[in-house]
Amino acid sequence: MESTTSVSVIDFLPEPLCLLGRDMRCLAANSAFAALLGRSVQELVGQPASLFIRDSGGLRWETREFRAEFLAASGAARVVKLASYAGDAMALRVIASLSEERSPQVFHNQRLETLGLLAGGVAHDFNNILTGMLGHVAYLRHVLPQKGEHSESLVAIEEGALRGSSLTQQILKFSKLDSQEATARVDVGDLVTRVLALLKSAIPASISVRVTIPKVPTVVIASEAQLTQVVINLIVNARDAIKGAGEISIVVVGRDSPERVRALFGAEPPAPAYGAVIVKDSGEGMDESVRARLFEPYFTTKKERGTGLGLYTVSSIVKQLGGAVEVESERGKGTEFRIVLPVVPEEPQSVEAQPSEVGSPARGNGERILVVDDEYAVRNVLGLSLSHLGYTVETAESGLEAIEKFSSGEAPFQLVILDLLMPGLSGEEVFLRLKEMRGDVRVLIVSGFSSEGTVERILSVGGRDFIQKPFSIDVLARKVRGCLCD
Repeated sequence: MESTTSVSVIDFLPEPLCLLGRDMRCLAANSAFAALLGRSVQELVGQPASLFIRDSGGLRWETREFRAEFLAASGAARVVKLASYAGDAMALRVIASLSEERSPQVFHNQRLETLGLLAGGVAHDFNNILTGMLGHVAYLRHVLPQKGEHSESLVAIEEGALRGSSLTQQILKFSKLDSQEATARVDVGDLVTRVLALLKSAIPASISVRVTIPKVPTVVIASEAQLTQVVINLIVNARDAIKGAGEISIVVVGRDSPERVRALFGAEPPAPAYGAVIVKDSGEGMDESVRARLFEPYFTTKKERGTGLGLYTVSSIVKQLGGAVEVESERGKGTEFRIVLPVVPEEPQSVEAQPSEVGSPARGNGERILVVDDEYAVRNVLGLSLSHLGYTVETAESGLEAIEKFSSGEAPFQLVILDLLMPGLSGEEVFLRLKEMRGDVRVLIVSGFSSEGTVERILSVGGRDFIQKPFSIDVLARKVRGCLCD
């Protein structure tokens, strides 16, 4: 059956129709069928049914009517009812849309979203604990002798808290669920290093990890959360491919060879320079039949342990960033994934003098500060530390209490240190109330799990500065002086 003839005939039919060959590949489809998937007819012809039907394995030549989950080009899923008629080719006709039914993939997506929110919430609470720990360590450093039996313990506590802080920042970034997150300059080598720290406990001791990162930063324009997802997927897949002992090699290439890039793109690439991330494992490898389907949505060799969305997501993100994916694999000889991305020149370092971290933190002169945070540990350590630095401090555990204290007839506060996420009135709502009461109020925003949009809104209408939890008291002291002196 000639697909060109079929298209010219079936395209006049108003109902969605697709013709499949015995190899379960699309011979022809009409415009109505393609529109249902958000694709063009040309994109469908010649492709396997698994491209647009989730469980195409349940489709049999003798099947007459069944339900299936259509996969749109956007990744969205839609449940439909299909009728099929088999002869020389199988004709699939969409006879009903069951989109209101909640498919397994809908539940899967909701579960992932819930896990992301849970991870973000746990990281937020943990940041508050770390802020308290680091604050008390900094306080003890200033009130105790510099040297003594206690100093080694203080260093150990501080180092542990800082390592915990680094991990929570990675969890917070990975838990972001906004697919439209703004892009920025990302150092790929630095990102790989931080991802490996996050996955350290997830890789068995029997698997060694070898990492090669160039000294010169490899900078791309990307969403850091999405690029993190790409690297995590590749490393986890490499881990799962190894049974027992083995090795994972991760190499960041600052500048890939133009010849290799041209061969990968099949033409002159659009960007002037490309870098690469290479993840290679010593695992079981793949045969040609598996390799040919790697990037199909829902195709997986992990059975109950996999969703088949990992490499599909990797491919989608890399293409969106203007890059490409290359795979080399052979049974018994492992697998190598090569992610090629356009790189940009490193920005020259600013010569502007930075505040020194060395020496005593900037001190106050009795200025009144109101600390607003619903976590006792954070309020306590901020109050203790700022009082030690020479400020007069009051604390409030809620937005309402903060407004009451701010509006009292006592001497005015020169600065309000305000947590962004609190029950009841949020930090943004409290800020707006304070701004109404006194237009020149100085506010330093503090948060460990914040929306960049919320911070930008507050800063654009009069907020003085922002500080991310957890932080050292030295950093806090500089921020406070900056807010009071600007």
